[in-house]
Amino acid sequence: MSDDAITGVDELDARLRRGDPVILDGGMGTELEARGVPMNRDAWSAVANLEHADTVEQAHVDFLTAGADVVIANTFPAGLFALEAAGLGESFEDVNRRAVHAALRARERAAPDRPVAVAGSISPMSAGADIHVAERSRQELLAAYRRQATVLADAGADFIVTEMIQSVQWHGPAVEAAVETDLPVWLGVSAGPISEGGSVPPLNFAEESLDQLVASLVELPVRAVAVMHTDIDDVDGALDVVQRRWSGPLAAYPHHGEYHPPSWTFYDLAPQELVRRAQIWTDRGVAALGGCCGIRPRHIQQLHDALRGDD
Repeated sequence: MSDDAITGVDELDARLRRGDPVILDGGMGTELEARGVPMNRDAWSAVANLEHADTVEQAHVDFLTAGADVVIANTFPAGLFALEAAGLGESFEDVNRRAVHAALRARERAAPDRPVAVAGSISPMSAGADIHVAERSRQELLAAYRRQATVLADAGADFIVTEMIQSVQWHGPAVEAAVETDLPVWLGVSAGPISEGGSVPPLNFAEESLDQLVASLVELPVRAVAVMHTDIDDVDGALDVVQRRWSGPLAAYPHHGEYHPPSWTFYDLAPQELVRRAQIWTDRGVAALGGCCGIRPRHIQQLHDALRGDD
């Protein structure tokens, strides 16, 4: 497809190196749900790429209009295993390709004259199904992630975000596959809840160490490390851990609310509260800020106005 908009990956890298604020988008899956798009038990919002493509594109447009410098394609729940569980395994490439193209079209519509980067997302998790990656061999996992990474790169993504990484053994292959595309890669780790003793485990992997997870995976050539899909109250603790192991660019992409498959329960978060937290995170060196589940365009608008209001 044609793309006359300005690809923003070079500007993104330059901003990160300088420590200048980069505004990320909000949660695509929950934004689609808030707009009435049905969620799938197995593949969550991924089916929307086939059945509600206009709504997917418009959600990206609204995040861009709010001031986002980065939009992440709706491929977080579009992994091979999730789509197979939803009966859409044969549509795997189409679902992922359509998601990237929707983000590229949104960039053409909403930000043709400023640098905007489009990221493809790879996650080891489906949003709700009983898909246990631990039941699969490492080679099977790596092959599946490679397929998705290749589709995202070929479809025109500027870089890849590996989201909700929680385990070196089971999720590390997603990062390896992304790196193999030669596109820039962000490592997105998920953490919490913080224990009474103050330790910060990877999300859903209490027996593992977030410290060791980060230490192992930053040995790969990643461009940034993001605390993603982490409750807003657990971000500070997660950043403490990440900053012990990583001195490069940092991002914060928290969620707010609860997931009860296949739906998200929205909690009221005043945009000003996200701004307050973001200003604390920027003071400690976080350059890229946005949010995932429960974070909507109005939050991104105020985040932009507070951190980049002079643009």
